[in-house]
Amino acid sequence: FMLATSLSQDLYRRFVNPDASDRRMLAVARGAAIAGGVLGTAIAIVAVSIEAVLAVFYTLLTVSLFVPVLAGLYTRRVGSREALGAIAAGVSLFVVAQTAGGGARIAGLTPAMIGLAGAVAACLILLAARRSGPVAT
Repeated sequence: FMLATSLSQDLYRRFVNPDASDRRMLAVARGAAIAGGVLGTAIAIVAVSIEAVLAVFYTLLTVSLFVPVLAGLYTRRVGSREALGAIAAGVSLFVVAQTAGGGARIAGLTPAMIGLAGAVAACLILLAARRSGPVAT
């Protein structure tokens, strides 16, 4: 239910439809709850072990939240654009590295390390792009 609330309030209402009625928000929350239940059941059926599922879950949390949280704590320059870019890059690179290498190291780096490096790079690139401003032509 936490997932349903986060998806409906934090994502849907904030970014998709800020003027959504209570009825619409309830429908979105119910849909998210059903989707979360189906996804959880599918993962439970397919998963090799709960340990493997938890390892992937906590790795996803790390690659998605570590850089934005640290940047938010230690600098005022990093905004939501850089945080969202870091999350997208970190998760995307982790998934690609995990899938491509089957969880094995690639060039000596674990998929989690690749995801973290991508999150840092995306955050810094977006910060540099914002600070340089639009290019005059």
